[in-house]
Amino acid sequence: MVLAHLGTALTALGGEVTVPGDACVRVDGKPYFPIGVYSVGGAIDFPLLAEAGFNTVHSYAWEGKRSNEGGKAWLDAAHENGLMALVGLYRPDVKAMEFEASIRRIREFRNHPALLAWHTMDEPAWDKEDNRGKDYMPAAYKLIKQHDPKHPVTAVVCHFTDTEIFEPSLDIMQADYYPVPPIPANWYSGTGFSGVRLFAEKWRQASGARKPYWYVGQIFDFSVSKEKSYEVPDEWKRLPTGRELRCMTYTAVASGARGVFYWSLSRLIGDEWNRGLLPRVKLWEELKGVVQELNVLMPVLTADRPETIHAANGIVALVKDDGKDTYVIAANHERKPSETSVSIPGMGDAKAEILFQGGSATIAGGKLDIALDSIESRVYRVKGVVRKPNAAPPNGAK
Repeated sequence: MVLAHLGTALTALGGEVTVPGDACVRVDGKPYFPIGVYSVGGAIDFPLLAEAGFNTVHSYAWEGKRSNEGGKAWLDAAHENGLMALVGLYRPDVKAMEFEASIRRIREFRNHPALLAWHTMDEPAWDKEDNRGKDYMPAAYKLIKQHDPKHPVTAVVCHFTDTEIFEPSLDIMQADYYPVPPIPANWYSGTGFSGVRLFAEKWRQASGARKPYWYVGQIFDFSVSKEKSYEVPDEWKRLPTGRELRCMTYTAVASGARGVFYWSLSRLIGDEWNRGLLPRVKLWEELKGVVQELNVLMPVLTADRPETIHAANGIVALVKDDGKDTYVIAANHERKPSETSVSIPGMGDAKAEILFQGGSATIAGGKLDIALDSIESRVYRVKGVVRKPNAAPPNGAK
């Protein structure tokens, strides 16, 4: 399925990238909601990803070297395929706060049209050596801003407390909260899918609702993680299901995420898989379905319109319009059925269409009753009706 109708979702715009508060980043002044994937190897994967509906990529390959060899060709190929990119610095040097190579990389690629943001580090609080990230993260942030004030700085964090520790060193926070299995694996809190929402809330609190949150979702099997040290029960030695993937994605979106990434393409392929088999892998097909849904929702995801977030009984729901239609994006992040009632300010009685799954729901007196099964997600749309709230624009947006 070629997604040519998606317009800016597949167009690498290039130029200056700004962060207008807790809202979508702006690329050359236009709102941009990244749908990205980590650990993309060579340019061979770019047509496949672009056709699937992704618009942003990242690579550990060339950026994992001190030199910039291969970087320009990789970024050029991304741009040619309508993709933007996160570009990382050479991490051993960043941790040592030796920035000569970083300066060269920033200067070489700061004007590349595919550059979306600088990626300073993955899980800086994971260092076992006295959490050195408290020192090198502020230093790296200052360095990047000195040599490239036109692009934001991001990093992936993995603990709730990281939101406060690293907030001054980030323009955009990414959180790689992986909910499968739903146990305190890998020193996580064990909150299951609700942790996706909690990260959004804690970041909003730490940043004063002035900076966006990008969620990094799970498309790998924890039991075969590279460390191979996790004690995972047999029933959880598996990839996430399509339902789980959809739930983590929509829990993030309903919680106010301004972008969604997935980790990682290389893990999804796996060492034993042939690249040609990738389109036939079940989770890949499920992932493409979710990504295409996000593209359909791009007008409302990027709209500078008032929004409200409702969270109760394990269900989180985003209420927002795109200037034409009103949407309610809801997810039950608990492994049991739940119900809630969501108020839509300014709306009376209406009929809501259930997107992607079929069916409809009734809005009575401005209230939508939502009943969701275990880790179920749902998107409602009221066509031709725009709510009239007495609310401000999205947090921090101008």
